[in-house]
Formats: sequence, structure tokens, C-alpha cells
Amino acid sequence: MRVLVTRPEPAASATAVALAGLGHAALLAPLLVTAPRRWVVPAHGPQALLVTSANAVRHGGEALLAYRALPVYAVGSTTAVALRAAGFGDVCDGGGDVAAALATADAAGISTLLHLAGADRTRAQLPAGMTVDVRIVYAARRARTLPDAARIALAAGEIDVVLLYSARSAQVFAALADRAGVARGALHVAALSAKVAAAAGNGWRHVSIAATPNEAALFAAAGLVCDKG
Repeated sequence: MRVLVTRPEPAASATAVALAGLGHAALLAPLLVTAPRRWVVPAHGPQALLVTSANAVRHGGEALLAYRALPVYAVGSTTAVALRAAGFGDVCDGGGDVAAALATADAAGISTLLHLAGADRTRAQLPAGMTVDVRIVYAARRARTLPDAARIALAAGEIDVVLLYSARSAQVFAALADRAGVARGALHVAALSAKVAAAAGNGWRHVSIAATPNEAALFAAAGLVCDKG
């Protein structure tokens, strides 16, 4: 199958490698470009970190590395892998759910967290008695047009499925596809969650939603994984 991958780099290239391992061809169309933001380390040290994107690890800078001795609650597996690669040893993977990561931290007795986040961060209800100090360490800029290769392939009906990883990228893809004159009714889109699918809007030929918010489940929902059972 030929798959359009809309997530930012370098994650898009990592997804392309994973798809190639499954026998699929990826066409990359990153719809968001991330860049670092200057941030100030809080005066009072937290008990642990909350990291909701691997981009925060990429753009956190030297200040982030000073916290490597602390436990870290990562929202998803990609973020957890990035943290371990950066030298963090005590990393808990929240399975793609911010609320679950916070609940795990609460159960461990953590009451003060430093959240390293993007400008368009995910918000969640905090457990009673927990405080979270948010620092914006990166921002994402929207693409203004679809890459030419993606636009041509979509118009020619050469894309079997479009992978959507975030609500923001889903909104951008829908808007740019409409602007390019791509027929929604000809496309199968696969979304990381129901929220992402809702952000993409209506009118698609088929919408698949991952059972859990991680890439393996997204691949399965999109029909990219063969059932060997």
C-alpha cells in the first residue's frame, strides 16, 4: 500500500522506515514544522517531569538534560524512546494518554510536575493536590500548501490511506486537501484517536480510528498490519 504520512520530521521518516518494514511505501507530507522556544527553568525543582511530545526532548536544550535524574512521565512510546535516548533512566510510558500519565504519577506520590510542552499543548484535569508548572519549549508552524508530490499523488488516486497523528495536523490536512481540490470522498484517512478524526471533519470515503493512541494501533486500524493468526 502507498501511505501518506502527515506527522512532522524526524518522526515522519521513522514512520516511513516502520512502514517499509511492513512492505508499504510512504510518501512524506509533514504538515507542521517545529522550532525551539526559549524557556526559563523554574526556581523550585519539581519531583518529576511530564513530557507530552518527543519534540520537547528535541527542543528542550541543555536545561532539559539537568533533569535526567528525575522520573519522567511520557505520554506515549515515541516520547519515551526519545527520553531514554537522551539519557533519562526512569521513564514511564503513559500509553498515549495524558490523564493516564498523570494518574500514574499521582499513584507514585508525585505532587509537583514540570511539564515540558509545545505551544499547542494537550490539557487534562489534574488529580487533587497536584500542581504542574508548564514550560513551552517548542512551537509548531503550519504548512501553507501540500508538498507537490503529495498533491499530485492524491489527485491521481495513488494514496491508499492518509495517517493523521494530531488534531492540529488533521485540521491542516483537511484544509489543504480542500484547497488543492482533492476529493474527500476518494480518501481513506486513519486517525490516532477519535479527537483527531473529529478534527479532520466529515466527507471522507472511510475513517479508521486507532483502538489506542499509539502508532502500532494506528497501523492496525489503517489495515497496514497483516493478521497472521
